[in-house]
Amino acid sequence: MDVREYDIVCIGAGGAGVTAAITAAAAGARVLLLSKEPIGYGNTRIAVGVVASCGILPQDTPDVFYEDLVVGGEHLNNPKLARVMAEEAALAPAIAESQGALFRRDAEGGISRGVAMRAGGHRYQRSVKAQGQGIGLGQALRGAAARSDIDVLEETVTVKLLRDGGRIAGLVAWDLAAGEPVMVRAPVVILATGGLGWMYYPHTDCMRSATGDGYALAYEAGAELVDMEQVQFLPFSCTHPTSMVGIFLGEPSFVGPQGRLLDGHGRELLVGIETMTRAQVSRVIALELRKGNGTKHGGVLLDLRQNLETPRGRAAWQTMKEVGLLDIARRAYGPKAYAWEEPWDVAPTVHFQMGGLRIDEHGATSLPGLYAAGEAAGGVHGACRLGSVALAELFVFGRRAGLAAAEFARGGDRPPLPRDEAADSAAHLAGLPGARGEHRPIALVRQLQRLMWGKVGAVRDETQLSAAAAELCQLADQARSLRIGPERRQNLEVLDAVELRLMLLTADIVTRSALCRQETRGAHVRADYPHRDDARWLANIVARRRNGGLSLAVEPVGGAR
Repeated sequence: MDVREYDIVCIGAGGAGVTAAITAAAAGARVLLLSKEPIGYGNTRIAVGVVASCGILPQDTPDVFYEDLVVGGEHLNNPKLARVMAEEAALAPAIAESQGALFRRDAEGGISRGVAMRAGGHRYQRSVKAQGQGIGLGQALRGAAARSDIDVLEETVTVKLLRDGGRIAGLVAWDLAAGEPVMVRAPVVILATGGLGWMYYPHTDCMRSATGDGYALAYEAGAELVDMEQVQFLPFSCTHPTSMVGIFLGEPSFVGPQGRLLDGHGRELLVGIETMTRAQVSRVIALELRKGNGTKHGGVLLDLRQNLETPRGRAAWQTMKEVGLLDIARRAYGPKAYAWEEPWDVAPTVHFQMGGLRIDEHGATSLPGLYAAGEAAGGVHGACRLGSVALAELFVFGRRAGLAAAEFARGGDRPPLPRDEAADSAAHLAGLPGARGEHRPIALVRQLQRLMWGKVGAVRDETQLSAAAAELCQLADQARSLRIGPERRQNLEVLDAVELRLMLLTADIVTRSALCRQETRGAHVRADYPHRDDARWLANIVARRRNGGLSLAVEPVGGAR
């Protein structure tokens, strides 16, 4: 098999991956951008397109933004990463525009109070909206990659990271279009593989590609993960019809001053929603649903009607219209819902993963040569991400990881590939088409998704989490016997098989981390430990592979990676 040689391989071609790849190439590295989707896809493409900045208002300093991040993250954030995010957020729109994105501007061509938004959990208006939303950002990313001196390999899924001793040496992947393994030798890999929302399908607003690949690849290779139990749920998504379950309908900051929540019996649950975080509102809804007080569709009611009586409330309706959320409500619930003339049936949906690879301020992980950026990395957001910070993070930390990776590649030698390990992995891949085992991969994927939503969802307890861990072991045993069609080119069952193995690893880490954290904090809600416990649990949960199995450690917040 041919071996491709690069200084850096960047896995994932959303905002973080493209930014890292073109930054590293501009710094002189020979870069391969490898992705199982086309460039500019992933969750970046379906984003509302609102990017956090800082300093639009004179009183909004990096110190203020930092405080918002840490308070919103319930003090689980890595302080160094949160500080970088606050201090460099103002660069994010500029980095995006350098790649071809466009942001809404005022009559004088500037970004000012008149065009800024206050996204969820922020004290001030500091977020700006990209023209064309996520699709516009995705097109800009594709154009930036095309103009950059990088090589690209799309429709290719990474299967295994290779090491030489204690450092990265390359990877093995599967080219879906060609139907053959790919081997790459490189001293540096940047993981920008996004999140894990698809593990909870259909109760997610994430893209189908968000299967948690990067977490499992890094864990297998020996890198540390942090706070993997912190899976973010947005509080408002469609509960019906079946085809629209889980689709995003908005976040707390969008619901106006008079938005309120009602249970399935019409009793008021919550007011003052627009100043609350995603975690706070999702927790109220999830606990009420657990009590059995939901609607016939499995949600609660978001009543926005009183907003129509005030200028600020009507302005909130206009904001929702501009970002496209009212069109979703109309498709799901009809014209009266679009006009806020009747309540919406809503429930939490999986949106983002705050946990991830444990990195330093430059994206370096605990494994030399391995970097991470974007949703693949953990620590920036703590226990709850604030609205619009994800897109800013892509550009800030994508740039930082690209610069640091290029510097690392310049300063070291090129480790040899572990040929036997690579050959074994490639042979296994080549044998997947036509496999005659017992289980279709997609059937096991669907079982895993039902398991994660039912037992590792928005409210957790020891009994359900322990049962989930046991059932994941059973699924892993079944996944050793797969039945796959014989086609080699564009055989999506091979993709399902690769993703299934990685999803099972990631799901186990999430589940066992959730068992470990015996408190309620941010997005992690334990019915059997309903309160935040700073005395015992103001700490990170760090996951490592030890002696072939998962080891969890409780360590001081922001400790050494």
